Amino acid sequence: MDDIDEILTGIVTKVSGSKLSDTEKADVYASLAVGMRRLVWPILLSHIPEYLLKEATDGGHPFTVDDYAELIESALQNPATPKEIHEELINALREVDTLVSKAVS
Repeated sequence: MDDIDEILTGIVTKVSGSKLSDTEKADVYASLAVGMRRLVWPILLSHIPEYLLKEATDGGHPFTVDDYAELIESALQNPATPKEIHEELINALREVDTLVSKAVS
């Protein structure tokens, strides 16, 4: 996952070295964080076993932090999940890097 770290570090470096105000920089960072979550969550949800999703949404018991962790862990047990997340993040971050490069130059 070094690719993600490298691209993300490059984006942060470009934004932090730009002429944007601190408020604008914070907005860029917040948008980046929200975008990454919006990209990852659907992938995780698509890899949670259906029986666990049904149990979580049946309303039979309060949904706990342990239940939440079990759902995430179950999605990550599928070998396709981390691979798909990595690929999607790489593609999205490359696009963001290109946009940031154009915007701050």
